[in-house]
Amino acid sequence: MGNPRARRRAPKTQTERAESASACAAHLRDLRRAHGGPPPDVAIPQRSVPLRLSPEPVASYCTSPAQLCAELAQ
Repeated sequence: MGNPRARRRAPKTQTERAESASACAAHLRDLRRAHGGPPPDVAIPQRSVPLRLSPEPVASYCTSPAQLCAELAQ
């Protein structure tokens, strides 16, 4: 086996750069946790907005904006 008189290796210590990197990572985790949801004073709608089922027409025969709006509303 090993030499019984051999010295044990010293534990690793973090350098200033490693400490600042871990502090930054912890701060970013806290920010993500804090901003993950809406603020408590904002009302959240209980129903979701339905998605448009049919795609919008790529081209239209309408020439005026009012007719195009009426066509899209149908």
